[in-house]
Order: sequence, then C-alpha cells, then structure tokens
Amino acid sequence: MPTIFDVLPGMEVPVDGITRGFAKLWENTEEMDQKAMQLNLIVHFGFATTEKDALEQFRVAGRLAERYPCRVVILCPLGDDTKEKEMRAKIYGECFTGKSKGDTRCIEIVALSYPPSAKSYLQDQVSICLSTDLPIYFWAHRFTSSQRMGSYRYLLTRSQRVMFDSAIVSADALSYAWPNISAVRDLAYTRTLPLRQNIGQFLSRYAPPLIVEGLQEVTIRHRAQLAGEASCLLGWVKKGLVRSGANVDHGITFTVTPIDCAGCFSLQFIYSDKKKHFEWSADLTKDNAEFTGDLGTGKSTQTVSAHFMVPEAALAEAMFF
Repeated sequence: MPTIFDVLPGMEVPVDGITRGFAKLWENTEEMDQKAMQLNLIVHFGFATTEKDALEQFRVAGRLAERYPCRVVILCPLGDDTKEKEMRAKIYGECFTGKSKGDTRCIEIVALSYPPSAKSYLQDQVSICLSTDLPIYFWAHRFTSSQRMGSYRYLLTRSQRVMFDSAIVSADALSYAWPNISAVRDLAYTRTLPLRQNIGQFLSRYAPPLIVEGLQEVTIRHRAQLAGEASCLLGWVKKGLVRSGANVDHGITFTVTPIDCAGCFSLQFIYSDKKKHFEWSADLTKDNAEFTGDLGTGKSTQTVSAHFMVPEAALAEAMFF
C-alpha cells in the first residue's frame, strides 16, 4: 500500500546522499547559479494527511517557493504499525522563468519518510537538509494531536513561524501551550484576510460609538465546512468591538450557525434600536458580497468581491506578517 511519501514527486536517493543527489541533478545545467535561497520551509504531514492531500500541499509549497525561493523539507511520518525500519529520502528540483527572460529561478524539495524508531535521528537529518544560516518556517499540516507535536520541540522553538490550519487539525491546537506562542499563526484566520479587509473598510466609515451603541447580538452564518473560518472571523469581530469600546462579555450575544448552502458566509449586527442595522452577506462561489447598513447616519449599501486567499498566498501572509 503506497504511503504519502511514495506518491510525492521526486527521485529517491540514499538518506546520506541528498547533497550528492542535488549536485547530480543540477549537473551541466545553466541554472546552477539561480538557486539562491531566502529561507527554509519545513512541511510536516500529520497522520490525517491522505495521498491526494499530500500531493496538493506539495504543489502549494512549490508555488510558494516560486515566489520566495527556499529549500523545502517535507516530513512524512509513518505510523506505529509500519514495518519500515529505516528513513527514506527523495529529492525534487524544478526551474522556471519569472517575469523577464533572464529571471530564472530553481527550487529544491527534500522529502523524508521516517518510522517511529528513527525519530531520534530526525533532528540531525533535518539540519543537514536545511540551507544554513537562513530562517526556518515550520508548517504542521493535519496533525491529529497537539501533544504529538510536542516531541518536535526543536522545530517549534527554532522556527520564525509555526503554522497550522485550525480548520483541519485537532481541536486542542488553539489551547495548546506552544513553546513560542508569538510565532504561531493560524492559516484559517489568515485565509479570511480579504473578507476582513472588506468588512473593516465598510465599518470604518462609522465612528466607533455608532457601531457599539445598542448592539445586542452578533450573528455569523456559514456553510458547515467553513466552521474554522467562521470561528476565526468571530474572534476578529470581538477584538474589533473591544477596541471600539464594547464590553463583549456582557450584554452582547454571539452566535455562529452552520447552514445548508454552497458558499454562504454572512455577518449581522442586531441593535436595540430597530432602525439601526448592519449586514454583510457573501456567496463565496460567486466571489460576491453585499453590504447593507444604517447606523444612524443614513442607509449605505455596497457590493464587493468575497473570497479566501489562495493557499500559497495565505501561507506567505502567515509566514511574514
């Protein structure tokens, strides 16, 4: 039965032959001097990662590397029931042309498969694979237990950013005692940046007291599969209301409701004064959203786009901001 390591593109090489393998891969190519790296990206696949998903995230990492040249190291752990005893390695290289004819860039990806018995050697092997003296970014994808991540503390503490997606990982990820919490970024939150920007821009036309005065209820409705993104949006709304002077722990009800729809996502403010209202209603399948609002200064409407960031853009946003 194939593993996620088996389905990833690349040429299998001995674990101690990764450097030699890349030297041979780039031998006699004009792109030898185009591999200047800016950073290291470690992608750690959790046990919930499927073969199809692994391939998609491999492509996401590759598209990120096109924009931000980096050495990508993909970790593929094997379960306790594996019969494998040794680590395995694959290397992958690709060159592409940038905006101009002379702008040629190349990327390098290393994939490592390892059984539980080889975990104690993983730190040394990963260190060998990385480009020295460059920052490390760690992306933990579909891990099933935050406690398991604790055994990779050397990566969690050395990395400039630690990224995960709260929409697809274990529920305890948001409450886990990460070694360096200031470095942690949630991709589900990052993905909603275009939505948050549009909502923030619309509400910025109102003075904060107009937004919070008489506010009784905040309601988010969403497609069931978007529960992670809805939770992130609600957290952002609460922080915004606090900055505007609202007491979110008293007098305001917050409701998040999944509904049966294709790409719906909406945010509504309900006030004690029935003349006041605010609603943002989006259809993500059509990249469209409608604003309606009247917070005491007259009715206002607006139509804007509504979409999530593409995965590689969300990853870059989480890494650098």
